[in-house]
Amino acid sequence: MTQAMKSGTLMRKVKSFNKGLDQGEVPLKNNTKGNIDKIEKLELIMDTRSTSFLIYNINKANDTLIHWIMYNLLQLSDLNIYAKNNGSFNLNNDNFSLKTVFPMINGNYGFIIEVQRYATVLNNSMTNTFIYYRYLYPISGKLSKRSLIYHARNISEISNVSCSSDYSENGNVCIITEPTVTFGNNTLFTTYRINFLSSGSVIEFKHIKNNTYNNNYDIEFDIYPSFFGGSIITSWVSISLKLKMKVPVFIPPDPSKNYTDMTGSVILLNDTEIRWNLAQLNKYNQSTQSQDPLKKNQLIFQSAMFNLMKNNTYILYVRYSADEWDIYSIDLPKSRNDNGYDNPNIISTFPKTNNNSIIPENIHHIRITFSSNISMSLNNLTIYHLDSSTNKLNLRKFYSGNSECNILFNNSLSCNVTSSIFNQWNATYIIVMDNNFVMFSSTNEPMYGIEEYRWNFTTIPCPQSNKEYADTAIGTIRLILGDDIKNDSISDIANNVTKELADSIPISSDRLQQTNRYQSDLSAKSPRYIIQLKILSTTDPCQATVSQVIDYLNELIKDENTIIYQNNYTKYLSSSHGFKVNVNLWDDIKFKLLGLLVGIIGLSIIFLVARYKYPEGQNFMIFSVVIILFDLVMDILFIANNGKDVSQLDLYYSSIAILVISIAFNLVSTITFIMYELKTNTPFIQWFSKNESVVPFFTIISGANVVLLEFLTSNFAGFLMFNAPYSKSVKQWIFRATIINTFIENIPQFVIQVLYFCYTVEYKAIPFLTLLTSSIALLNDIILKLFKYFGNKDESGNKDEFLD
Repeated sequence: MTQAMKSGTLMRKVKSFNKGLDQGEVPLKNNTKGNIDKIEKLELIMDTRSTSFLIYNINKANDTLIHWIMYNLLQLSDLNIYAKNNGSFNLNNDNFSLKTVFPMINGNYGFIIEVQRYATVLNNSMTNTFIYYRYLYPISGKLSKRSLIYHARNISEISNVSCSSDYSENGNVCIITEPTVTFGNNTLFTTYRINFLSSGSVIEFKHIKNNTYNNNYDIEFDIYPSFFGGSIITSWVSISLKLKMKVPVFIPPDPSKNYTDMTGSVILLNDTEIRWNLAQLNKYNQSTQSQDPLKKNQLIFQSAMFNLMKNNTYILYVRYSADEWDIYSIDLPKSRNDNGYDNPNIISTFPKTNNNSIIPENIHHIRITFSSNISMSLNNLTIYHLDSSTNKLNLRKFYSGNSECNILFNNSLSCNVTSSIFNQWNATYIIVMDNNFVMFSSTNEPMYGIEEYRWNFTTIPCPQSNKEYADTAIGTIRLILGDDIKNDSISDIANNVTKELADSIPISSDRLQQTNRYQSDLSAKSPRYIIQLKILSTTDPCQATVSQVIDYLNELIKDENTIIYQNNYTKYLSSSHGFKVNVNLWDDIKFKLLGLLVGIIGLSIIFLVARYKYPEGQNFMIFSVVIILFDLVMDILFIANNGKDVSQLDLYYSSIAILVISIAFNLVSTITFIMYELKTNTPFIQWFSKNESVVPFFTIISGANVVLLEFLTSNFAGFLMFNAPYSKSVKQWIFRATIINTFIENIPQFVIQVLYFCYTVEYKAIPFLTLLTSSIALLNDIILKLFKYFGNKDESGNKDEFLD
């Protein structure tokens, strides 16, 4: 580049062809107001990241109404264009004119307006020209108040105004050229550089260039700010009247116009000017012998278009005739360094761009070092994985302005990364920084970001290693159903969630399976489910192990800024729940079983003492009493804590119904039997009069099982209170009532516990103990009934016999 400039051979021909360009159409909204016949032309301005564009109109004279429409471009998927917003505003009066529109880093659009006011001083008329700046916030359609950025006295016309974002802490920049002095046949043009913040405050005003042009020539020029600092100037001579220019500048074909003397120069930030001429396209008509320099230098080319690209490449299109045209380019010097990110404000990153030796497990953070002090702002930093098969970018994680990023040493940004983000071997990752993710701390101006495919790196191929492979694991996730999927079946939802989770990790879909076990809570405003998942093992050293998959799932689900919450189904997962591996049942119950063992030992001591005191008593019944009462307590705890866990079956209301019916049956039976004895059994009445405080207590606890009434006849430890003289009829009724209770309580509750075990997503201590006590109570009930049945089958007669 530098050698080419020194030798004067600066232009490099790129391509010559005579093919036409396809023209696309962008629809205008139907509600755009104003008369279409007043519109002189439409202008299109791309934003600084080419993700949206603004179309606005330039009206004919005496019409100051400006219409605009903003369109969005979907860049990371199939190209799609859609209108985002539209509106209009008025320039107020005929002395207002729109000079230029430029995109701003924060997504707004700056409007530069020229206002002319006339005054008479000492009988001399004077024109004052004012340049105002306003910005349009296209999302809301609001237009800011105008701010004065330049005032020219006794200047009737500003020759050139070109503006852009300055991509530095200075905010925005306008290059303004005005004719200042006319002497003889020459005019002195002065060019200024004005830096101003997005708020409208001017922070720097600098003279950058003077040019003198002969008034006999129609001199035209364009001056435009460079992305990497400085300004680019292009000038040419036209026989015709001056044209109104905008970047990209278009010199339209016109048989009455001829162009010559096209030159260019770069003015760097240090005021150094580097000039070049465009002699390759200045093809003179050699047959012209006229001494008139305008005719002698008559050009062959009919029109031209030029523009400065963001990477400081100057592009020039020249049309010689209807069948021939050329495109030239030149790489211009940069006033600011570019370290490979197309952003002069970035010094370095970790990982470095284009690094192909990254080890996934070694990345615990990403870091950007800037050339200026920064502070956090509004937008996002996003990590993508490049799918090599489809060449599409798949989101992995994004960081917002208030997420887990920290500023170090005022100019370095560090963001934490979990192991689930960069978790693939031989994979390419791309990090994109939005404009206004950070801002310059000195001026609070938004900083330009990093575009797609600028910051990319690749992890190393999978190394051979000896991993320890765990067995399968089972865990749970919580899903809070949204309105768009709440009418789907839970099995379909679980299948879709499982597939999206496998794709998000990513692992093979056959390694992550749902077990068809769901735990629901439909009483909440938004229905929610606990879904059980099974992770299968692998022997492939390049695939994630079971323990790694567990970590990936938990990290991705708990971080709401990951790909999980961009999918159709997994976006409804509960981040607070994450992925919970089912606890080992033994770990959950071992201390509880220890407590039970202590209780059994204590109960055994009581039994032995009672047997020692009165061996003839039915002392063993103390175990039946405790088992029955403990079973009742566990049934209540199960209903309260786990009754609603299983969504496939309505175990909650079934358990409540069984418990209520059985308690009601046992209480009614107990009260009936006691009342019968108080009416017909004289010995019982005498016993009752001596033990009035005992009977009500046993009446209440017999609601668990009517068989507890038999404890009053057990002669436990020889206590007289446990020597109730029941009639033979009541003993038979108690026996029959316990049989009925077995069918309405013990067997149904056992069945419910078995069903719960088969369908629950996570088996814990309370259900286990409930199943254990239900089994023991049922077995104890059956054994006792068999003993009593065979022990009493020889007894006959219906007459009541009373014990003395």
